[in-house]
Amino acid sequence: MSEKPVRIVLAKLGLDDHIRPLYVLSYGFRDAGMEVIYLGCFQTPQIVVDTAAIEDVDAIGLSFHTVSYFGWIDETMNLLKEKKMDDRVSVFVGGTIPPEDKPMLEEVGVRGTYLPGESLKSITDSIKDIVSKVRKRAGVV
Repeated sequence: MSEKPVRIVLAKLGLDDHIRPLYVLSYGFRDAGMEVIYLGCFQTPQIVVDTAAIEDVDAIGLSFHTVSYFGWIDETMNLLKEKKMDDRVSVFVGGTIPPEDKPMLEEVGVRGTYLPGESLKSITDSIKDIVSKVRKRAGVV
């Protein structure tokens, strides 16, 4: 029996309107067998987390092309904790994030950080692998 497809919400938080990465990711994730809930630009952490709850997703993917990403990520992680979803919904971020910020993002609970130049296949494989491990830990197949 095969695992159910990974369900992921994709969004850009705040005023960041560099949308092309989300288009590429949404098509790539779909082609890799994932179910994508595409929210697009100008979202808030509250909308993203509420959508994740309603859609019963495995993951949230956030793309950043601005330097203000850490506050948005922190707020998203806090909302997931408040809703007791942080143990089963994995947060992944990508974009123009300095490599030296990866440990800080992992410290607040981000399960994957992807930088420019990483292949779509390596990103999808990584997300699928992490979601599979989280599902097993939670007893969900």
